[in-house]
Amino acid sequence: MELTILGIAAAPIIVALIQLIKTAGMPDRYAPWLNAALSTIAYGVIVLLQNGALDATLVTYTLNVLIIFLTAAGVYDRAQALLTQPAVK
Repeated sequence: MELTILGIAAAPIIVALIQLIKTAGMPDRYAPWLNAALSTIAYGVIVLLQNGALDATLVTYTLNVLIIFLTAAGVYDRAQALLTQPAVK
């Protein structure tokens, strides 16, 4: 079963969030716990959406902003890595 929220796969978002938080300084040993917590939150959002307790528009906007943020962080990280690597002679 694939975990999706309004047609958006949750797994890549969770993995990207964990990588971003690890880059910010979280020790690797806490990654499985963070994964469990974020997966539980995602499942809770799915259940609330199915029951009509959550507004789909708000969730859609939140996911879009989160994806844009994660994309920008990834682009920044890659650009920084490219600019700081030594020149090849």
